[in-house]
Amino acid sequence: MFVLPSRRCVALSLGLLALVTSNGCSYARARPKWVQSITFWEAKEIDEKYLKKTPAEEIEELRELAEKIPSQSSEEQNRTAADLAQRYRNESDPLIRIELLLAISRCGAPAAGETLRAGLSDSDRDVRVAACQGWGNHGGPLAVAQMSEAIRKDSSVDVRLAAGRALGQLGGDDAVAALRPALDDPDPALQYRAMQSLREITGKDFGDNVVS
Repeated sequence: MFVLPSRRCVALSLGLLALVTSNGCSYARARPKWVQSITFWEAKEIDEKYLKKTPAEEIEELRELAEKIPSQSSEEQNRTAADLAQRYRNESDPLIRIELLLAISRCGAPAAGETLRAGLSDSDRDVRVAACQGWGNHGGPLAVAQMSEAIRKDSSVDVRLAAGRALGQLGGDDAVAALRPALDDPDPALQYRAMQSLREITGKDFGDNVVS
């Protein structure tokens, strides 16, 4: 069985991967001795092992992309949203799914809303929190209805708090109506969040007495 050499050796030799032809031929004569016995598929394995981005690099890349999306044209945003939606569907790391949702929320494309709605059903609580944050950023005609359902039905108080915060961002009479029931919720943190969001929307003080 072929044993991988040191990372340094691999780094020095990865440039030779481009010399592999599509039919799996061996490297050019300039290859180092340890490469001589590598097959096309072993070379592909090395390429994937050493060139794949780390999660930290992917997260940084997504955050940089999120900053650029507002300046993209509608056509570019549609393409970006389609790509991010596909990546979200195939991503197993919840930390990266969080960043995918926050990035796609900047896109004014149908795929953005569809992906944010899927995010509210994610198995990971923190991803659902990010979906609520995304709806607060994204807005649109479906946003208040999605947050209204989340603040009433999600099993996690963290998600419900995030939904309450998003409703404060979204504003409007429908958001006020969605927040009012939370004033009577048994959880004092959610009561307080509802008061804060209602104050942001209406400018009125709904009091600071919560159930202790």
